[in-house]
This record gives sequence, structure tokens and C-alpha cells, in this order.
Amino acid sequence: AVAEEVAPRLREFKPQELSNTAWAFAAANHPTPALFGGDAFVRRCTSERGFVLENLAQLHQWQLWHDEIGADWPRLPPELAQRCHDAFCREEGAPSQLQRDVVASLLALRLELRQEVRTPQGYSLDAVVSHGGREVAVEVDGPWHFTGRTPTGATVLKRRQLRAAGWALLPVPYWEWDALRSKAAKQKYLRRKLEP
Repeated sequence: AVAEEVAPRLREFKPQELSNTAWAFAAANHPTPALFGGDAFVRRCTSERGFVLENLAQLHQWQLWHDEIGADWPRLPPELAQRCHDAFCREEGAPSQLQRDVVASLLALRLELRQEVRTPQGYSLDAVVSHGGREVAVEVDGPWHFTGRTPTGATVLKRRQLRAAGWALLPVPYWEWDALRSKAAKQKYLRRKLEP
């Protein structure tokens, strides 16, 4: 219903409204040919010059979703797609105390580990460990990744798109980690989570 309402009114949309709409459909994982199936959305984005970095980053995630679901809709033109990718990659990760604690426990397990890894899609991973002949992306999710204990749309979208790109994913929710009272308990938790 939203897509059918929006499609004929795209020319009225400001940059933030265009990117928010695209991102919302991507986060909800709700394909809608009524809005994205023709070339109107991409033409409108291409003609718009007022996108700020956040808008471009959202459009990048929309394009990743495009690839994720194998949509045959029109794609962003290469120059705009590159600007979107660059904007998405611009944000540098800053490890939290929670992340540093999880990394210390991973190192105590003597795992080969890299921190703040950038994927080809542009996502920043908190850590990547080699385990059982595969690389596992470890995402340390603090309170801002959740509403209550339900992952936010941004968290759901990132997890889904990482898995679609072939990553084995180990999310570490803050409340599970905070419940662990000893170094031994933390290492046991990580060993158990890495096994599947």
C-alpha cells in the first residue's frame, strides 16, 4: 500500500525521503515492483543532487538488498553507486569496552583474529576469527542495536546482508555477555557459539 501511494509521487520526495523509503523497504525485506520495478525511482535518485552522506549510505544498503534478493529492477548508475559505496564505507569503527572484552576472550582462546574488518560490500565487522576452516564474523551488539531485546531494523538488515554475502555470523548480544561473570564463562560461551 505504501509503495503504491509513493510511486506516483516520487517527484515530490526530498533526498532524505527517497533514501529513507528505499532503506525501509530493504530493512523490512519487502520487495515491491510497484515502486522499484520500473525506472522511475532510479531516475529520481539520479536527478537529485542533494543527497548527504547518510542518504547515500542508505541507498547503498538498498542496492545491496537489490543484489541480495536477485531483483531485476534498474540499478543505480555506476557513478552514483560508487558515491553510495564510498559514503557507506566512510564511517570508521570505534571499539567499545564491550567489544574489547569480547576480543580479549577470543584472543585467550588462541584464535586467529582480525579486528574492524571491512567487507567488499562495505560493512565493518567488529572481528573476524578463523575457526574450523572458515572465517566467522563476530558482531558485538550493544544496547543501541536493540529495542528491548528485539534487534533494530539496522541490525536485522546488516545481519541478513552479511549472511547473504556468505559470512558465518556470530552475534554477541550485550545482555548475554553481561551475564557471564568470569573469564572462563566467557571463553566457554564463545567456544559454544563458534561450534555450529
